[in-house]
Amino acid sequence: MREEFVRGTFSIIKERFAFVDTEEGEGIFIPKTAFHGALDGDVVLVRITKDKTEEHGREGEVTEIVSREKEKIVGILERRSDFGFVRPTHAFGKDIYIPRGKMKKAQNGELVVVSIYFWGDKDRKPEGEIIEVLGDPYNTKNMVDALIYREGMSEEFPRKVKTELKNIRTTISEKEVSSRHDLREYSIITIDGEDARDLDDAVYVEKMKNGNYKLLVCIADVSYYIPENSELDLEAQKRGNSVYLVDRVLPMFPKEISNGICSLNENEDKLTFTCEMEIDSTGKVIQAEMYKSVIRSVHRMTYTKVNEMIEGKEQTLQEYQDIQEMVKDMLDLSQILRARKYARGSIDFDLSEIKLVLDEEEKVKYVKLRERGEAEKIIEDFMIAANEAVAEKLFWMEIPSVYRTHEKPERERLQKLNESLKNFHYRVHNLEDVHPKQFQEMIEDSKEKGVNLIVHKMILMALKQARYSMENVGHFGLASECYTHFTSPIRRYADLEVHRILDSTLKSYPSGKELSRNVKKLPKICEHISKTERTAMKVEEESVKIKLVEYMMNQVGEEFSAIVTGFSNRRVFFETEEHIEVSWDVVSSRHFYEFDEREYAMLDREQTEHQYHMGDKVKIVIVKASLQELEIEAVPTIVMQKGW
Repeated sequence: MREEFVRGTFSIIKERFAFVDTEEGEGIFIPKTAFHGALDGDVVLVRITKDKTEEHGREGEVTEIVSREKEKIVGILERRSDFGFVRPTHAFGKDIYIPRGKMKKAQNGELVVVSIYFWGDKDRKPEGEIIEVLGDPYNTKNMVDALIYREGMSEEFPRKVKTELKNIRTTISEKEVSSRHDLREYSIITIDGEDARDLDDAVYVEKMKNGNYKLLVCIADVSYYIPENSELDLEAQKRGNSVYLVDRVLPMFPKEISNGICSLNENEDKLTFTCEMEIDSTGKVIQAEMYKSVIRSVHRMTYTKVNEMIEGKEQTLQEYQDIQEMVKDMLDLSQILRARKYARGSIDFDLSEIKLVLDEEEKVKYVKLRERGEAEKIIEDFMIAANEAVAEKLFWMEIPSVYRTHEKPERERLQKLNESLKNFHYRVHNLEDVHPKQFQEMIEDSKEKGVNLIVHKMILMALKQARYSMENVGHFGLASECYTHFTSPIRRYADLEVHRILDSTLKSYPSGKELSRNVKKLPKICEHISKTERTAMKVEEESVKIKLVEYMMNQVGEEFSAIVTGFSNRRVFFETEEHIEVSWDVVSSRHFYEFDEREYAMLDREQTEHQYHMGDKVKIVIVKASLQELEIEAVPTIVMQKGW
């Protein structure tokens, strides 16, 4: 085998092994004996020691630590008389030694933040000092605080950013307005959730005399206010995106910008970047034009209000009589665009997503499903249309840009998927050149058979994760040949970068100097914002899990209806009717179970009635909810209905 070296980010899994995640999305397995001093979060160089097989991915060993990424570690202090150790609350690799004078009055068992000044070697542990005491390690607010520290995030902005913020221009000059398309006479509206504060997109639809539709997608012109390489810009780039935790938001920009200056608030003149499209009755974009504009949103609409209008609620229709006809046209156009996407094979992952509603004490009041009505779909369809139009313009102009890419799934993953899907009588054909239409058809069919939750999850696990790239390889999930992110520059750095690139094309073709500068800088930006997006998703999910576990501590002993959604070697995973994931450790059972990978089932070989398959509907009892392990455990009491 030819010697090969790969660079990536080192991630430890439960202190037993690690994966190195590369820019291409590959995870290289690293056994514990091959860590060679690497700690969680480090950027490392890996030598490949085993090639990929049908069963397993590539394996390697760490040969060089390129950079230490985490200077602050969160853990629980184990205090001795004149020194202490901090045991990290997540997989890190080693405990951290704390000398006597570096403990900041932290008590034994408290959750603390440690700044590392010595990374350790073969003979010594890493060494650091406690810089903050968070308190009770199982207070959920402290746990979310720890999560933010752990990933190097912050609610606060640096002093330099705050200073620059004071000097930002808040008024719009007449000269600036006159240089833009004036759209203030149009009945442009924003449509967002009730609790949204950063309104970065507004829309307008008009049925034209020729039978086509005019669609205006107006996006906050953040690039006008945020100069490239300014302190605000560099901090936004570092953050990569806003992070929406269960109890707070970590915005990409300070709230003065995200909720104020740039937010497309009702009845305020706002600077925008508009994508204007003419779309025919088949959903084809006949022509698209992008330009700088100024708008004045006539209504701050919510999804709830627009859904009420669509459903014909008289009171809401009367309240928004001036846009009643436009909302009807919006619905018609949205359904036309959706039908076109469906025809080309776009996959609609209509998975239930939970929202935790917190009370005044930030405890979970109740769990509800996030709704996805016609209003939500209208905005989704319009934003996708704008993102595609912008991507196509930049692609055909051969302008170096940031694309939102989603590559085809690998053959090995598809083979594994087929093993799981056969239990539901589905199969992915033509593994070499798979088309998203195949997945779309399975999902549609599984809805009719009542197993769509399981089939959805299986397909999602087989697909690659979308990422940002300069290379336009298309978006598999959307069945789109050309896609980017243009519509959310307040909360995604990718969109801000696309705005700047698009702006450079409005008056003339960019200079060679500008093109070469982008070719040089964009790969690093793409790699970084892909990484911050993955981190944000992980942190958002974990913050929800913390509050969910706390909520379920009060449900121990309660019985729930659930469905079997997955397996590991010793666990069965269920999803309750409230869409909360819980698991059962089969080792705790009186029966001898083993996981059959081919059958994709948990089987008791001696008693066939004790078997669990995907999709089985069962009754379960909650037996444990542990904040320490962040796990909710249950035991099944009865199988009510077998899956397939």
